[in-house]
Amino acid sequence: MLFGLIFVPLHQTNTKIVMKNYLFLIFTFVLFSNMSIAQNTDVPQIETQVEGDTTTEAILKQLIAIRNLQEEAKEDRQKIKAEMENKGVELEEVPKNEYGAILQVEHNTRPHWCSDDWNLFGVLSFAVALVAFIVSVFTFRYTKKTFIAQIKTEGNTKKLSQDAQRQLLNDLLRHLYRNYVITYTMRTKMVDIGYKGYPSEEHFEKLKIPMENIHLDAFFGEDEKFQPLHVLYLNLRNYNDEVEVAMKHMINPAIDIATKDEDFDTLEFKVSFLTGKIIDTIYKIWGKGENYKDDMRKAINFSLSGETNATNNIDVPDSGKFKALTLDTLEKTNYSKLFSGDELKKVVEAFNNDVHEERKRNERGSWKVRMIVY
Repeated sequence: MLFGLIFVPLHQTNTKIVMKNYLFLIFTFVLFSNMSIAQNTDVPQIETQVEGDTTTEAILKQLIAIRNLQEEAKEDRQKIKAEMENKGVELEEVPKNEYGAILQVEHNTRPHWCSDDWNLFGVLSFAVALVAFIVSVFTFRYTKKTFIAQIKTEGNTKKLSQDAQRQLLNDLLRHLYRNYVITYTMRTKMVDIGYKGYPSEEHFEKLKIPMENIHLDAFFGEDEKFQPLHVLYLNLRNYNDEVEVAMKHMINPAIDIATKDEDFDTLEFKVSFLTGKIIDTIYKIWGKGENYKDDMRKAINFSLSGETNATNNIDVPDSGKFKALTLDTLEKTNYSKLFSGDELKKVVEAFNNDVHEERKRNERGSWKVRMIVY
């Protein structure tokens, strides 16, 4: 108990830990309270425990003591019988007197609650238990304050997490734009080699969405916000599965060209589809506002030729010869939710420039999008 009072931390800010400390003290209080009122049934003539003795040795000593008592009782009975014979008392009355003597012994050795139970150990146990009870009361008051503070802290943390989640969604818009560029580039390079090879698996792996960027737990208890984010989560996960299937098709020479073209169509469509889903999710959770729209536009603008033009890519023959993305195609995508008119023209121009850069070699001389021949 003293160990618990000294070493159990009562200053924890974690509600669960404080509650465990509280339950520990209550358990200790009950335990020592029971010990303090335990009946003392020791018979003074019998030594029940000797320090250092094992259990077997203690039992043997008790048996020896009992044997000694039996011998003494036998001698006493013989003396009583002799005295009764001298007085002319009939022997058949001896058992009655002997039984009365046993009752008298039982009465004299019966434990008494006040006189026998409250020994030194009982008093100390009760004192320690009382201290534990007092500490438990103060601990409960402290736990209540800590619990309330914990709820407030969790509320503040949840608000920060929700705001951070919106920023992560903006970053996913940038990621999807880069996916559009790489997917389109892989398709043009497959056409260049007549589908007699495939892009390295690493490029498909980089297309996958990091699912840890979706924090559903930040919206627990808020169904109106949780539901659209959960739907987006499922759509992103499905996209990752489609990327995996497309990669398996591309590396397999037995798969026909039409199937591979369909895979590219799916991946390009899904980029636009998920872009629209993210935009709609942000509006549903945080409300449709120009400031959110500007944040999303900035995220995509950051990628428009920003990553590729910052490097010294090496041009190669025919790197600029590919079927360019048209404005009509881009207008049919969900990018029109963020850009319109002349802005879309700039997006198309930046997109085709990015594809051109991805068809080059990097400054180390390696292909930016590496193709493997069957």
